[in-house]
Amino acid sequence: MKENIIDKNITTKALYVMAVSLPVAAIGILILKEHLPMGPMVLAMTIIPLLGLLIAKRSIKGAIPDLIFGAIDTGLLTIPALIGGITFGVAGAIAGGVIGDALSDGIAGFFEGSIAEWLRGKGIEESRESVTTALGKMAGCLLGSGLVLSAALMVGIQLG
Repeated sequence: MKENIIDKNITTKALYVMAVSLPVAAIGILILKEHLPMGPMVLAMTIIPLLGLLIAKRSIKGAIPDLIFGAIDTGLLTIPALIGGITFGVAGAIAGGVIGDALSDGIAGFFEGSIAEWLRGKGIEESRESVTTALGKMAGCLLGSGLVLSAALMVGIQLG
């Protein structure tokens, strides 16, 4: 019997991840529309995908490599995007984001892999399951960018 490569529950899992993503997107739009302090608000949104992991009965420990990847990746990406936007406007923010993403993916991937190896060595099963990976990375991205944007706010950088 040929084994099915695609998980039979992939649609259900995709819908779950989208359901967790929708409040993040809606709150992001609200933050921009109401001119709220982006850093602290994005940082606070980290709770949404973490709650999504708990509701789905997924291990937060298993998502640690994804959380670390997301935090390093998007935290580092936010810096050149912010500098590019301040210095060169929208085009600079896009260029800073694209170039920053390429560099930060490599750096964050190194840490993600290293942490996964370390966790396996400690007997902790890190997960590479769709919901855990998606929500772990989402939480990490919000955490990393929220921290960078909050630090920018604290040093007086005004966004928009």
